[in-house]
Amino acid sequence: MNRKSSVMAFLLLLALTLSAQSQITRQSSQQEQSSFGTEELPGETLVKWPVPVPDTVLQILKTDDSVKSCLEYNPLVPGQLLGSWFIASEIHLDGPNERDLVILPTPHPGDTYMCFHSVSGIGQFWVFRKIGERYQLVLKASGNGLLILKTRNNGYRSIQTGSVGQAGRYVTTITFRFDGQRYREYRNITQEQP
Repeated sequence: MNRKSSVMAFLLLLALTLSAQSQITRQSSQQEQSSFGTEELPGETLVKWPVPVPDTVLQILKTDDSVKSCLEYNPLVPGQLLGSWFIASEIHLDGPNERDLVILPTPHPGDTYMCFHSVSGIGQFWVFRKIGERYQLVLKASGNGLLILKTRNNGYRSIQTGSVGQAGRYVTTITFRFDGQRYREYRNITQEQP
């Protein structure tokens, strides 16, 4: 094979590789769930594309006050792992390369969502950003739902929670913005529904 043929073969291989990577990137962004509810609706799941909760995230969750309280009143039975209480979904908060996580409590038979879910359907959400090989808890929030917005602050996508109160009479929306280290409440609006 002469030099010109080698260069052409290399360029063709490079073009095919870049095309495949582009398709993978488009597929993964299309398979990114950006809205989460606290209750499973018929025919739906809380997380469309679940991923295992990493051990490093479980270690952080173990130190969370609500998780510690829940463990106190609902100790793990022999053979049960803390990871069985949670479900994770990958999200890209900063860009297409990092794999951040939204964590939700897993529904359980009987005690539907353990200690992390109120009778009115308000549940807890934990959001972790990945820094190198470790995770950092950047938001713990409650609501009937959580939405990862397209708007950004300090490079990270903003996050919004919504809660319904007084049998649907009021809706509270809280928007969180990234301050460079963690998410902080930016706007809290409660509106009466007609």
